[in-house]
Amino acid sequence: MMNLVQKLTVTAVAVMPVFLCGCPGASYVDNEPEGPKGYVVKMKNDYSDKVIIRMSINFGDTTFCCPSIKNHTTKLVGDYYKFNCSSYDGITYSSIKYYDWHDSLMEAIHEYIIDTNPFDVVYAYYESYDEDKLKSIIEKNEFGKFERKK
Repeated sequence: MMNLVQKLTVTAVAVMPVFLCGCPGASYVDNEPEGPKGYVVKMKNDYSDKVIIRMSINFGDTTFCCPSIKNHTTKLVGDYYKFNCSSYDGITYSSIKYYDWHDSLMEAIHEYIIDTNPFDVVYAYYESYDEDKLKSIIEKNEFGKFERKK
């Protein structure tokens, strides 16, 4: 009986970070028909070549999970970027360039975090805009086509 309890405990501890992290997969986005198609964010620094890490605060302890290596942040115009993730909440940028990433870096990822609050302004958009259309909206100062989140 004790061996079964130990196995269940080890299994629970092993899968717990996945549940605590709250990093949705592609199916999460597919199941959100009213959710945004993407975000336009204004940032103080260009992190488009950096690995993003989702930050989660549990009981006063900050943990980092779910690295995203490429195609998450694309420069549009000036300080505005297209952000391609299911949520902008809890996003941090690391000092690691996406081509330098390897999974063993996750063990000490907190040492590489350079910005835990990278977005000065966040707009959600619900239409399928290509990058040229997003640039045009920004250049024409037509931010009313978006929903301001931050």
